Amino acid sequence: MQRLWCPVALALGTMLAQDLPPGRGLNSHSNEKEVALGKMLASEFRQKASPVNNATVSEYVQRVGARLAAQVSSEWTFQFGTLRSPSGGPTREPVTFPGGYIFVSTDLISSAQNEAEFAGMVAHAMAHISARHWTRSATRGELAQKGGPVVGVMPNYSDGMAMPMGMLALQRAFEKEADFLAVPALAAAGYDPAGLASYLNRVQPPVQKSKLLEALPAREQRVAAIRTEIAKLPAAPYQTSGEFARVQAALAQ
Repeated sequence: MQRLWCPVALALGTMLAQDLPPGRGLNSHSNEKEVALGKMLASEFRQKASPVNNATVSEYVQRVGARLAAQVSSEWTFQFGTLRSPSGGPTREPVTFPGGYIFVSTDLISSAQNEAEFAGMVAHAMAHISARHWTRSATRGELAQKGGPVVGVMPNYSDGMAMPMGMLALQRAFEKEADFLAVPALAAAGYDPAGLASYLNRVQPPVQKSKLLEALPAREQRVAAIRTEIAKLPAAPYQTSGEFARVQAALAQ
């Protein structure tokens, strides 16, 4: 069903996509309300998903998440789940909900070529939560709804679905901000942030005329922006191990 988007939504999308401190901006949700909302949504999501019953895989995801959580500036306690259900659109990005809930799909683990790529996408997902993108998006939808016809809110940032023009600028800005926040967090955790750029450059499809209304920023611009941020970091040796390959093998069993 086609949704009508009023001029208020268009103005909000443009105004609120401008540079703001991470996590700041209009938000009608208190921290307590955000946690309660996330708990409810995550519970509903779990009921429809297929969990991974593999200790090697699940424990690895928890370890990577905990390592990144120590570097991500956030008021939230992150909780990780691993699912067999396909999710996350073309980039297999983890599904996030307010308050710290993150669901990693086996598609992402299979698609990543190394630990740095996998950690890059997990850090990106965590940055969405840290910057409160879910509830900030919902707040814009609430405000726009008061100003005109029916307004839909689609706070799932990488599902590949087309969304109305009034919200595209905002959602794309959120994706860019999550990339921006993920880069230093990855480096501080000892993961090579170039993994995020290489993964997106390989997996995210180029913009097509039929998909101009997707929420993801254009791949080339997105990857270039990530590499620009990486260039600002001091040179550092990043550790690698064979654990990720073992996790992929365990997943294939």
